[in-house]
Amino acid sequence: MTEWRLWQALAVLTALLYAGLSWLWFTQLVPEAGGLTPFDGRLFGYSVDDATTFLAVLSDRGRAIYLNDVRRLDTLFPLALALLLAWPLWRRPSGISRILVLLPMIYLCADLTENAAVAHLLEAGLPVVPTLTMQASRLTQVKYASLALSTIALLIVYVRTRKP
Repeated sequence: MTEWRLWQALAVLTALLYAGLSWLWFTQLVPEAGGLTPFDGRLFGYSVDDATTFLAVLSDRGRAIYLNDVRRLDTLFPLALALLLAWPLWRRPSGISRILVLLPMIYLCADLTENAAVAHLLEAGLPVVPTLTMQASRLTQVKYASLALSTIALLIVYVRTRKP
């Protein structure tokens, strides 16, 4: 199998993981949270009050879904996505592309660490621990910022290195 085919297979796997995660998220988790956006989906983070409100309305079933099914998929998905974003950057011959590969790795570390922090929030329940809440919120923000920067880096490298 060629490298291009492997990358395409990784893209399909990443899309399938995202589809499964989205399905669980929107059909199971969000309804069990009274329609509120889960912690991981709040691009700009969340406050102690936001976390308190979310945990107060989240059902026991929703908590179980978040801690088990969603968390499992949300461990596999960032691994696949980070590899999908990093691979083309690593394959480029320029030194800057090799440095830019750190961006998807930062995304991966932030997402996996965020998942652990969110699990601690869910397990701790109410009242929320302010320091843990702010740490998890910051990790969510870092996750999305590094994901955006990874995508921008990949687009820039692609545009600069594509053949006319």
